[in-house]
Amino acid sequence: MGPTGVGKSRLFSAALQHAADEGRMVLSVGGASWVSGTSARGFGSLAECLESLDPSKPGGGAADRPLVGVDDAHLVDDVAGDRLHRLVAAGRISVLATVRQDASAPAGIDKLWVEGLVEHIEVASFDSTALGTVLHARLGGHIDTSTLERLWAATHGNALMLRELVEHALEDESLTCVNGTWRWRGLTERPGKRLSDVIRVGLRDLSHDEHELVHMLAVAEPLEAEIVASFGLAKAAESLDLRGIISVERTRARVRLRLAVPLSRVVVASRMSDLTAQRLRRQVADALERTGARREDDVLRIVSLRMEAGLVPGREQLLTAARTAIRRKDHPLAERLCLLALRDSPSDVETSLYDPVPHSARYGLGLRRVLTRVARDPVNAVDCVRAALLLGQVLVGKGDHDDAETVLATALESGVEVPLDEYVVATHARVINMAWSLQRVADAGAVLAHAVTAVGAERAGMLHATRAMIAVLSDRLLDAVAIGDSVLCDESAELPVTQTLLPTVTFARTELGDPAGALEVLDRYREVSLDWDTDAMLLANAVSARCSYLLGNLRGAAEALDAIHRDAADRRPMPMQSVLDRARLLRLLGQPERAVVLLRQSIAVETTHEFPATRAWPLAQLAGALAESGRHAEALRTLVEVRSVRSEVLSSPIAEDEIEYESALVLAHTGDHSGAVAQALEVAERAGGAGRTVRAVFALHLAARLTDGAALRFRDQALLLSARTTGGIVRVVADHVRALADADGNALTKVSAQFRDMGALPLAAEAAAQAVRAHRASGQRRKGREAWAACRDLLRGCDAGLPPWLDRDSTQERDVAPLTPREREVAALAAIGLSNRVIADRLVVSVRTVENHLHRIYHKLGITARSDLERGLETVIARTEGAALTASLPLMSAAGAERVA
Repeated sequence: MGPTGVGKSRLFSAALQHAADEGRMVLSVGGASWVSGTSARGFGSLAECLESLDPSKPGGGAADRPLVGVDDAHLVDDVAGDRLHRLVAAGRISVLATVRQDASAPAGIDKLWVEGLVEHIEVASFDSTALGTVLHARLGGHIDTSTLERLWAATHGNALMLRELVEHALEDESLTCVNGTWRWRGLTERPGKRLSDVIRVGLRDLSHDEHELVHMLAVAEPLEAEIVASFGLAKAAESLDLRGIISVERTRARVRLRLAVPLSRVVVASRMSDLTAQRLRRQVADALERTGARREDDVLRIVSLRMEAGLVPGREQLLTAARTAIRRKDHPLAERLCLLALRDSPSDVETSLYDPVPHSARYGLGLRRVLTRVARDPVNAVDCVRAALLLGQVLVGKGDHDDAETVLATALESGVEVPLDEYVVATHARVINMAWSLQRVADAGAVLAHAVTAVGAERAGMLHATRAMIAVLSDRLLDAVAIGDSVLCDESAELPVTQTLLPTVTFARTELGDPAGALEVLDRYREVSLDWDTDAMLLANAVSARCSYLLGNLRGAAEALDAIHRDAADRRPMPMQSVLDRARLLRLLGQPERAVVLLRQSIAVETTHEFPATRAWPLAQLAGALAESGRHAEALRTLVEVRSVRSEVLSSPIAEDEIEYESALVLAHTGDHSGAVAQALEVAERAGGAGRTVRAVFALHLAARLTDGAALRFRDQALLLSARTTGGIVRVVADHVRALADADGNALTKVSAQFRDMGALPLAAEAAAQAVRAHRASGQRRKGREAWAACRDLLRGCDAGLPPWLDRDSTQERDVAPLTPREREVAALAAIGLSNRVIADRLVVSVRTVENHLHRIYHKLGITARSDLERGLETVIARTEGAALTASLPLMSAAGAERVA
């Protein structure tokens, strides 16, 4: 049983064919269920099939009975259904049937599973992991992470939709393989006939009202239930919900409707009359306006709908909508709104640059010409410059950094006075773009100093936050904190200043290992933060949750971040830093699979990543989460993707160390312990030198876990002592490093209990396992058994197992020469079908070097063919894991006697 398109009929046919191949008599009903074989027969109806049975022949054992297969059993008549039920109940036949989830089946069919005569199996859509496996089998290569998530979002894992969409994308070449990685650009044109027909089949037999609602959702979803009811379509909504054609989203008291299959929107809209689409868009826009446009994004929705209906709203509405689109990170829409505002100028101004309504623009001289000519009309000059300032911020968000600098420089240096708050916000965007994206830190400092002088330090507002961000970018966290202390100590600091500066300064404090101080500053502004805009509140709440997690309240922090994501889900994308913290928490809590899903969803959002995060950072975290989930080959392929992205985007020291840490973790999980230790120690040294205590201690912690503390060096003592003053999880991590270095079983047991109380069950289980080994080495076998019992209990409470390095002393690992990090990269790329030339280009080495690597890899893995690489790579990774419960830990027999592996 399951909804349409999940693959019921295919599974059904495969099962019947398997039964026929084993020699069973198979009687199949329905075209999709036809199977071949001497003992298989097909029938047009169930009644005809049952008539063919020999009434004198007894049923016999289950394997001897005829197997009757009925595809779409909900379509059979009541008489045939009752007869089928009686024959199954009498043991005369066995039955295999499919039923559509939203259809009513005859009573006889329902009684089969109600009475337990057949097993009831739900066939669901693919989750994102299963979808990735299916796509890998179909395409034969690595699938780009954002492509994977967008294909899942477009099909919701529906097997039929996925197949048709992939085949259509391959045909129109929107899904292509570039350097061994498959990437999908999205639907680049009207869907093909086959894909459209498949979707239309699910939308047949609609009433007039149902048809109207489907069309309305196709051009204006999501729609509030109250707006649907105002059009008299409430009953149609109920009917479509029961049929699974629409889905209902509930956020507190808000109920919104969408089409259940995202592709339906594209297909229905593409086949709709332009006049119908315009009518529906205007009706929805008018209905939203009648409700008072109460919500933040209502103006944006109204403006967007009217634009699509052929109406051009007023300039002020366009600019208001553009600001909302920027906050929602819908940069293409925000760009179009800004360009429309620029086009709306006096008739003597040359507007051909923006006519017809553009979706993109040519900047530079064209924009300067427009600004110069409107300067003769002061009123329009102000509005034009305001639109240009917003446009520059949009281009920063899109990643068009050079164009953004051109637009912002032209507008800010035009000599036209604009409202102070808009001037300050645009200057902030320009300075960050210059310093971070264009790497022109000195020029950015000069622009910032000029702006502060121009407006006066007391009126500079959020430009103080700009100074703090520049300090963080330069890894001068103490300077950022000092800026915050000097500005925030003034009780009269304005709201725009505090809401922009506070998240940056408190983030710097947490990196320096002072989460308690950061939380104190945040609490001081808790009441006034209620008046902040939504973005600032989200950032402040996310930093607050980060402080809680560093102070040891992991579960509370996770609940707070979950609440933030639920509240913001229907309004805007979450700040990337919040996503990264949430994923890290899920991993610490022993839920790496949830972290994988979260990270893939965030990576699929087509936006740039806000300072100080980069596009490579969440990809690196995804690789780490995949490794912790046991999906090591996929983790290695994702690391290769990280390498490619890092070469394309700019970064910061904070982001680089986070990426290097995750890379070391993947190396550790895939068996390269020496490489992981070296990389982790490098991160610890860099972060410690910059005063970033938290990252330095966690990096040192990873190295110590891999070497039982042998990596601890004399100069690390001061870092550990400093970390102990931080408190919370950082202190416990420092204690764990010390306990490993001392091989102190009692201290490790204490650390395990502290991790457990915080909710960090994987680390608690690991510390308990290490305590087992320490107690055994000191001859304290009773304490070892107690620690082992605690380890087992902890493992039952989380989705993760013990890490593979606890098994590094096993005989199996010593029998295999480990692959070097470069050999692992070459093996992973060759395993997905890349040629030596492509691998050489990807890794920036010669083809001869790749050939030499492959020669050594074949020898180490004991293989002779390229086709065996994937199997060999998985095998060598599995050997590094082994069975942690049989190699280095005591095992208990059923009788309770201890034996040593």
